[in-house]
Amino acid sequence: RETLADYGDHRFRMLYRDGDGFPEQHDNIVDVVMVQGGEGTLVLGGKMINPKAGGGAGEYVGTSLEGGERHALGPGDVLHIPAKIPHSFLVPAGKHIAYVLLKFPAR
Repeated sequence: RETLADYGDHRFRMLYRDGDGFPEQHDNIVDVVMVQGGEGTLVLGGKMINPKAGGGAGEYVGTSLEGGERHALGPGDVLHIPAKIPHSFLVPAGKHIAYVLLKFPAR
C-alpha cells in the first residue's frame, strides 16, 4: 500500500494484493476503486462476521463476509463502495490485483 497523494480530506492510494483481504467497513468514508492490473473479486455488502473496531473512528475489520454481491474485477474497472457497506477483495491463488483507491468523506 502506497499513498500517492493526500489532500487532507481525501487521498489516493496504490494497492497490490496477491491474496484475499480481510473484510472491512468505513462508516464515514467512501471508496472508489480503479483497477490497474490483474484480477480478483470484490464482495460488496452482506454481514460482516466478528467485526472489531480498527483504524480509527467508524472503521471495522472482520474475519469474513456472509452473503453479499460478488463483482469480478479486471483492468479498467471502476467501482464505488458506499460508506457503511462491508466489503472484501478476493484474489485467486497465484494471481494478483493492483488498483488505485480514492478515499473521501461520506456526505
